[in-house]
Amino acid sequence: MDAQEARIYLAVIISVTLIGVILSYLAILIIRQQRKNLELQKMAALAEIASMEKERARIAADLHDELGPILSVIKFRIDGAATQPNAVKEELVMASKQIDQVIEKLRTISNDLLPVVLQRKGPISAIEVLIEQLNVQNGPIIDIIYPAHLIINEDHGIQIYRIVFEAINNCIKYAAATKMQIIFKEEKKQLKLICQDNGKGMEIPEPFQQNGGRGLVSMKNRTALMNGIFTIESEIGKGTLLQFEIPL
Repeated sequence: MDAQEARIYLAVIISVTLIGVILSYLAILIIRQQRKNLELQKMAALAEIASMEKERARIAADLHDELGPILSVIKFRIDGAATQPNAVKEELVMASKQIDQVIEKLRTISNDLLPVVLQRKGPISAIEVLIEQLNVQNGPIIDIIYPAHLIINEDHGIQIYRIVFEAINNCIKYAAATKMQIIFKEEKKQLKLICQDNGKGMEIPEPFQQNGGRGLVSMKNRTALMNGIFTIESEIGKGTLLQFEIPL
C-alpha cells in the first residue's frame, strides 16, 4: 500500500467513524425525544384525569351540600301545606313524592361521581358496595376476592375503583355474562388485579389503545398513570380476562 492509498484508506475510516458517531448521536437524540414525548403524554393524561376527578368531587359536593338541603326545605313546606282538606292537597302530595324521587336521584348521581365510602373506607369497601348494589339487579353474579391485609394508597385507590367500575360496566353492557370475579393479589411488591367473566368474549382490537372503546382506553390510561401494565385475554365464546399489574 503506497502513501496515497494509505491516505484514502485513512480518510474512509475517519469518514465512516464520523458517520457512525453522527448516527449514534442522532439515535440518542431520537430516543431521548421519544422518552420526553411519552413523559409529556403521561403528564397530560395525569393532569386531565386529576382535573376530571377534582371536578367530579366538586359536583358531588355541590349536589350534596347545596341542592339537597334546598329540596328538603321545599319538601318540608309542601308536606305542611298538604294538610289542607281540599283538591290542592292531592297535588301537593304528588309534588312531595316527586321531590323524594329527585332527592334520591341526586344522591345516586353524587355517589356515582365520588362515592362517600371510597373517601372514608377506600376502594375495596367502595367496590363491595358497588357489587352489592349491582347483584340485586338482573345481570352477572359478581364476586370479589382480596387478601385481608391489602392496603392501597389514596391516589391509587381512586384509579383502581374507576378501573373496576369500568370493567364491571363493560361486562354488564356487552359480555352477556352470568358470572364475574374481581380478584386482588399481592405478589412481589405488586398489586395484581384480575377482572374475569364467562361472557361471550370479544375480538381484541390491535392496538386497543387506538381502536378500542373508551372504556378500554380509560383503563389503560389509568393503569399507565400508576406505572402499571394492562393486558387483555379473550376469545369468542370463552369470556374475557382483564389483568392489571401495579407497583405498590
